[in-house]
Amino acid sequence: MKMNSRGIGVATMIAMFASVAQANESTPRLHPVEKVCVEYEHSGQMQSGSSTRCHRDYGYEIYEIQNISMGLAGITQTQRQHNITIGDTIYAIDPETNTGTKTRNPMYDGIVRSVGESSVEELSEHLLSVMGMTPTGRSKSIAGETCIIHDTSMLGSACLTDGGVLLEQEVLGNTMRATSVTYDEGDDANYTLYRTAQITKGPDLSEGLGGAGLGDLVEQHVPDLSEGLGGIGLGDLIGGR
Repeated sequence: MKMNSRGIGVATMIAMFASVAQANESTPRLHPVEKVCVEYEHSGQMQSGSSTRCHRDYGYEIYEIQNISMGLAGITQTQRQHNITIGDTIYAIDPETNTGTKTRNPMYDGIVRSVGESSVEELSEHLLSVMGMTPTGRSKSIAGETCIIHDTSMLGSACLTDGGVLLEQEVLGNTMRATSVTYDEGDDANYTLYRTAQITKGPDLSEGLGGAGLGDLVEQHVPDLSEGLGGIGLGDLIGGR
């Protein structure tokens, strides 16, 4: 039985959106922080383990290393996976076999069409709104950083810094919590592992919602932010960042 420890969680969605960013000035940056590495501990009813997520170039390049055991109905599976996102391309690599898949980021085109000339902060704030995340007005300290708690009926709760760095996520009794935050890009080799792995074509992620393209879904819900958000206050969406 194969189980996916990620799902479409907060970290996954943020990674998908952030990966649209380009390393040149002609395209908006989609993460306020230039580079950061976060180590997480996973615990709860169905999972245990750790992961590391780093990005550089304001989210243009991202890698995530997972070592997570998932348990369901008495069956336990350990997932060791190395995920890399560069621009519109997502690599999912099994480091034990040095094999993996290459998939196009389904968010890419929809975000590029929708962003216009908006700032990265505006897009980040609206992203949280699209995901149904509501700021509670409460904050906490995790791994030496302060984060704002957001609640959502779909994804449980999440705690993000003012710079959009995810420090904690709680979903269905399972918790992902940061144990270390460093503002560096991590190991360069972790961004380039796909170059030496045996890569094959992966599934079409745009078909993940019953045939509705995820890029189209994003475009429907993320307006051209260069023209504002139709009267919706950005401060209300993310707690007055």
